Amino acid sequence: MATITFKGKLETVEYVDGTLAYTGIKIPVLKKSHCDMQAFRIHAKYGYYANSDLFPVILKGIKKEIFGTSEILKMESIPEGVRVDTSGFLCKVSFDV
Repeated sequence: MATITFKGKLETVEYVDGTLAYTGIKIPVLKKSHCDMQAFRIHAKYGYYANSDLFPVILKGIKKEIFGTSEILKMESIPEGVRVDTSGFLCKVSFDV
């Protein structure tokens, strides 16, 4: 399994009247720096693309598959298989493909 990991600040969004809308983490554009490249190079599905110019497009597709079209990972609706560590100042989000 190849792992993708990124960090982000947990932000709270409120409605105009002050009630909580959601808490979430902004999902960045995924890059090679977010990936365990050694695992991607030997991955059965993505191994051929790990060192190619197509890899950013592959990462964009993985992001859409896991998170949909949302740019925010809402803590109330974390997708299955996504792990979130909120113990530090920045939250660590990781998932396997």
